[in-house]
Amino acid sequence: MPLQIPHPTTPLHLYRHLLRESTYLPALCRPWIASRIKDRFRDRRYRKPATPYVKQAYTSLRYLRSANAGHIGRLERLCFMATGRVGKRRRILATTQLAAPPPADTAEAEQSRIETVPQSAPSDHPVDAAAHSHPAASPWKKRDWLENWSLDMISALARSQVAQQASNWPQSMRRTLDTKKIERGTNVFGRPYNPKLLRNKLKKHWAGVLHQLLPPLPQGEWDHLASLVHGDANADELTIPRRRPVARPVRHSNHDLANEQWDWSQHVLKPARVIERGSNRRQKSLTGNEDQDPRGHGRPIGVRVIGSRKLQRIYGRIWNMSPIIKEGSGAKKWSVSWGENEQRISAPFKSDLSFFKGVTTDGKPLAEAPAPAKR
Repeated sequence: MPLQIPHPTTPLHLYRHLLRESTYLPALCRPWIASRIKDRFRDRRYRKPATPYVKQAYTSLRYLRSANAGHIGRLERLCFMATGRVGKRRRILATTQLAAPPPADTAEAEQSRIETVPQSAPSDHPVDAAAHSHPAASPWKKRDWLENWSLDMISALARSQVAQQASNWPQSMRRTLDTKKIERGTNVFGRPYNPKLLRNKLKKHWAGVLHQLLPPLPQGEWDHLASLVHGDANADELTIPRRRPVARPVRHSNHDLANEQWDWSQHVLKPARVIERGSNRRQKSLTGNEDQDPRGHGRPIGVRVIGSRKLQRIYGRIWNMSPIIKEGSGAKKWSVSWGENEQRISAPFKSDLSFFKGVTTDGKPLAEAPAPAKR
């Protein structure tokens, strides 16, 4: 799979290569990957020095080319990034979907403001000396980041993930979610934790839960993913775009890549394993180099032809690890639903039906019909 386009030499040329490769991705992850390329380029365009960013962009370009060549693992990870299972969008979804609800009315907002007055703020009311000497008795508390999250929603989603998760998921939730052990804990002297220390322990606990949590998807996106898995969506969304033909010069050029002179100095200065590392079967989809094996080119490891059925399997795995959360009824405050991808056996072709004659759908032989009675 040698590359047929020139290697990018400038940052702008590299940026155009990245945008070109993003157009060959599946429709599910194409918009998010393209937007991330544009945002990262605009954010780092004028930063100095540019060498580390250019080096990272070259790595991303090789990654995208390998995914477009048919590497299942890398293509699947790009889909994880686009659906918020890993990466930046996972943090965005967690912030928007699991945030604490705003105050319902003015009285609730005023009460929240009074309870979170900073301790250093001046006040016209006299402060009780006993309350000032014992922080636990003071009604004031300093607002922190934990106030912005709906802890009961996070707890319900985490418990549902523990019961649903598999070993091959990108995030694995721990099974100790109860905070009673922290709230009832004591220090080495057998005394309850100081309020500040207790708050820090609770923040550390919920930060670990958020780090392992798979955030819920919006309802519309979850339904669209379900339609892709069931085959009810547009057929164009289950196909990989074909590569556009490479531009050729109008005039005949005497420069031929096949007639380039062999650089023998690299084989003298470096070991053979270093020179041939980029052309082995594991790295071939990343580098695009061809090996010099006289027995023929070996197939790259992890690369295969991706059709609509393979894309549906990838989307089905993503749907299995994508929840939606709604307000429950009765004692159950929150209701969590996960995608359920049913493994269905495909129907055989007409040419294959001859192998199933005389057999029922569950594999048992059909009962022979009784012979007609002779008269």
